[in-house]
Amino acid sequence: MEQRKRKLPRIIRIILTALAILLVLVLCTGWYLNQHWTKLLRKELSGYVTDLSDSLYIVQYKDLHLNVLSGSLTVEKASMTLDSAVYRRMLAAHRAPENTYLISVEKLQLRYFRPWRYFIKNELNAGELIVTGPSIVMDQNSTVRDTTRPRTAYENISTKMKSIFIGHFQLDNTHFKYVFTRRDSSRVIHQFRNLRIGVNDFLIDSAALHDPTRYLYARNYEIGMRDYMNRTRDSLYWIFVRGISYDAAERTLNIGQFEVQPRYDKAAFQQRTGVQQDRYELLFNDIRVQELDPRLLLQEQQIWARRVNIGNGKVHIYRDRTLPMPPGDKLGQFPNQVLQKLHIPLKIDTLTGNNMELQYAELSPLTQQTGVLNFSHVHGRFTNITNIDSMVARNKHCLADFDAIFMQSGKLRAHFDFLLNNPAGRFAVSGQLKNMNGKDLNSVTRPLGMIEIRSCNIRDLNFNIQGDERKAAGSVTLLYDNLKIAILKQDKDHHSYRRKGLMSFVANVMVIKDSNPLNGEKVRVATPTHTRDIQKSFFNLVWKTLFAGVKETAGAGKL
Repeated sequence: MEQRKRKLPRIIRIILTALAILLVLVLCTGWYLNQHWTKLLRKELSGYVTDLSDSLYIVQYKDLHLNVLSGSLTVEKASMTLDSAVYRRMLAAHRAPENTYLISVEKLQLRYFRPWRYFIKNELNAGELIVTGPSIVMDQNSTVRDTTRPRTAYENISTKMKSIFIGHFQLDNTHFKYVFTRRDSSRVIHQFRNLRIGVNDFLIDSAALHDPTRYLYARNYEIGMRDYMNRTRDSLYWIFVRGISYDAAERTLNIGQFEVQPRYDKAAFQQRTGVQQDRYELLFNDIRVQELDPRLLLQEQQIWARRVNIGNGKVHIYRDRTLPMPPGDKLGQFPNQVLQKLHIPLKIDTLTGNNMELQYAELSPLTQQTGVLNFSHVHGRFTNITNIDSMVARNKHCLADFDAIFMQSGKLRAHFDFLLNNPAGRFAVSGQLKNMNGKDLNSVTRPLGMIEIRSCNIRDLNFNIQGDERKAAGSVTLLYDNLKIAILKQDKDHHSYRRKGLMSFVANVMVIKDSNPLNGEKVRVATPTHTRDIQKSFFNLVWKTLFAGVKETAGAGKL
């Protein structure tokens, strides 16, 4: 027993000595490999990009650090720039790519990196890549003609590496600028700031391109952005897009809020336009675009989506009728005509809007007062929104169904049928309005028509109208009772309204029919026709045709 106790410390010393030697060997080997592989990486990094781009791009960086033991690689202040002389030679030879890039990053960190697989097996394998403060400028020039055969990413790297795998790829605080040059050499520029881009399970090898579970070599792309702001071309509006995120695995784009905000108040807006022009305020919340096809969007500039849903929002429109009409006309501006003229091919199977608020306000040149039409709790559904010829050939009808509360009390539903690819803008609209207190219309009739509805019970209004960009006609059936009106005049000094007693009495007794049907008579059905004022909108034509039928039914066609 005593002999064993004397031997034990010696065994421990041997083990500790062996461990120390092993540790020194590991550290020395790690130090040597760090030095050796760092030199190789510094030499190869720039050369890789130069070779793969046919000398088009130049890579520079401040410093590079490799830690073999922890499996990390850090590159400080790196940039990739375009060699303009090489690019000009490629343009002359019709070999220049349509897309070019300028990239700079504050720091690039590769974690859980396996350098032995990179240097021995020619495989880049890492668990995570974190890119801090990247700035990317992408220039897409559609005037450039590249006659070379397109190459896949694997074909580009195969001479240098067998594969590239990164478990998670994260770009933080990314600034992205997109410049698009059209074929007529005009340019469109968009800038996005504070992007968050996450890429999961990124793999380039001989089979990844054909893997149906991957998109652009990854299992999923998650892109987020706090907000985007831009001015419209006429500088009258700001456009805000907030809370953008895209999930490539679900092919779903989410937008927290989309807003079109006038840059000027109503008076200043009209001063800048100088003529009558609708002033819009748009706000849409919780927008979800499902089954968006990113390949067609990025490669063909086409928008294909199965479903777009808007959680809630508002559309407010204001027009100052005291200003002169603008020159020209509004022919060719019906919804189906505008859709056909879009430069971007579009196909959306279904678009729904929930709990929307629609308001139209108009300043009267006669009374200097504003009339307001209001639709609340609007629910709408559009189907077959497209301008793609092959899709139109299959189905020529873009349909829209709405239900809403009209002017606080009326229950309204409407169905629109727009004929696609029709030069004349053919359309049909039908609908029903039920159980409305006619006095709710006074916010429109008083300032715009100098008429006050003293009483009216609208039981049912059915309408069916067909037309095109020149005219409309149809049938209107209005069932109502106890209609009484007052014809008004306005005090010029105080803009207040006063009742014209005699004219109101004559109108109620001799002109207005107080109900439909009248006692002992059949239901009156109006068949209005209306020739469009080509300086006014689609909705003006629908409203004027419907209103002509209502006035005819009430016996007020000449009022």
